[in-house]
Amino acid sequence: METVLFFADGPEQMVELHPLLCRYNQPVHLVITGKERGLDGVALEEALYASKCLNADNIVIHDLALPVADELAIASMAAQGLIRLAQVLQPQILILIRQDQPTFHIMEAMVQAEDISITTIGLPMGDVRHSLWIADLPMDALQHWNDVEVDIVVITDRRPHSLSRLLQSSNRAHYLGDTVNLKIHLEQSSDRVTRMLVNGFKWQHGKKTMRHRIKKGGLMPAIVESWYPSSNDNYAVLLEDDIEVSPYFYVWTKYSILQYRYSKDSREARQFMYGISLYSPRHLELLPQGRRPFDPVKAIGEDYDTRIPYVTQIPCSWGAVYFPEHWREFHGYLTSRMEDLRQDQLLNITVPGSRSERWKKSWKKYFIELVYLRSYVMLYPNFQLFESFSTNHLELGTHVKKGRNNALDQFLVPLMERDTILSQLPENHLPNFADLPVLDLWGQLVTLDGMEKIASDWHKNISSCERVTGRFDPQDLLCPFTHHRNGKKVKMGGNKKNSGEIEIVQPIEYVTMAATAPPSSAEDEDNNMMMDEIWTDNEAFLPVPIDVSQMSSPETDHLSEDDELMDVENDIETLNTLYHRLHPENN
Repeated sequence: METVLFFADGPEQMVELHPLLCRYNQPVHLVITGKERGLDGVALEEALYASKCLNADNIVIHDLALPVADELAIASMAAQGLIRLAQVLQPQILILIRQDQPTFHIMEAMVQAEDISITTIGLPMGDVRHSLWIADLPMDALQHWNDVEVDIVVITDRRPHSLSRLLQSSNRAHYLGDTVNLKIHLEQSSDRVTRMLVNGFKWQHGKKTMRHRIKKGGLMPAIVESWYPSSNDNYAVLLEDDIEVSPYFYVWTKYSILQYRYSKDSREARQFMYGISLYSPRHLELLPQGRRPFDPVKAIGEDYDTRIPYVTQIPCSWGAVYFPEHWREFHGYLTSRMEDLRQDQLLNITVPGSRSERWKKSWKKYFIELVYLRSYVMLYPNFQLFESFSTNHLELGTHVKKGRNNALDQFLVPLMERDTILSQLPENHLPNFADLPVLDLWGQLVTLDGMEKIASDWHKNISSCERVTGRFDPQDLLCPFTHHRNGKKVKMGGNKKNSGEIEIVQPIEYVTMAATAPPSSAEDEDNNMMMDEIWTDNEAFLPVPIDVSQMSSPETDHLSEDDELMDVENDIETLNTLYHRLHPENN
């Protein structure tokens, strides 16, 4: 039998837990500490009915009736009473308020020491109302509550103001009592202000780590190398520094992960869902003719609730959670693709009809290849007015030039500042994976089986190996043909020229000699001493430290720019021109 046990020490904690207790539609057990702690069992039962709690008939109250004592004694007696009840009731879940108080710490320690098979969910005061979906999750998903490990991964360069906004918005978010580590990756060209900001930033929800590149890598390695999963329970929220997050982005993340990764009905979702988007896009970016407006309500049609989340193959780079198995597979796939491009160029992998085929330096180009060939999908929010858990400010000076601000509203979306997740979801909870609408790379409503059929057929054109799915291993995609499908023979060894030549580097011999100055007069020595003083005292003659952030960007930097983001810049230019034509009064 599935049993949930609540613990409340005093009226304040009871008021906090009340909405979650009443959301359940099954019997739950509630342990309270008694009248001397301000919470009497009889009075509580009357209060539950008076508050019109829908689950009042199913709440079994256990009053420990603890005597007056000091806090340590109360904590010990409460923990012992709770453990005795747990041994009898054998609950799978224990829900209580997480506070820096003896009662919570002693209870948590004693539950672990007794080796009781129970998952403890400690929610901070103020966070219970943001986790009412706990009552809707299956028990097997809730038992993994403490297994989920989410890292926030921030990629930054030399935009300290943007980075500060992102870090502050992340620090203000609700993390439901979880430990969440922050990992900040600084590009080689990050400036002194950015480094000082990162060094002095106080992360309140876990461990903060920093990495600084010593050689400029560009956006592809900056993103792809920023995280590698340590286990299949380790997830990453990938954020560039011009992104801002909603206070409830982690609530959406934790709810979605538990729903689609750990419930007994999540086997299909574990294979095909590769992540969770925090952003609600207003445009489709992969149509061959360029970026076009996108309305998810129109795309999913009338057969679905207007606010139902949807899954699509399109990866999000403006705030998203990525799953471990799929990201690990992507690492293996991208490593082989880059090695092939560098050497023999035997692989002939394409995505027909996708604008990403124009891109050469974007990590998303290769991720799109993988998801197309695997039928992988990402979960996207679908709230009113494109309300999202992240937005991109498209800062000036990177991929957006001055004078193009009028078009930026096409990319910015409103952040969810008030928790309306459950109230907007159909039937106030996340649907099962099988009930979600599915969109392809071009925003067309399809089925998962249909995408699998397309992927299976296209696999025969790009790989000589038999298609193997479900193992998160890209090797079956990386088998080049001896001949291209057009009959042209592939020259083994690729495009290398003069492969038979041997390069020889002539050794260089260095000779060290001692240079001695010719004898000088006393007058010359005085002049030399005077010049030494001038050079030493005058800062204008002293060496100046190199600050790479102040160096002009060479043309090669522009040439290595992520082509997906260059597409965004061009689209902003087009949209801005259209804006001025429609609104000449603003010129």
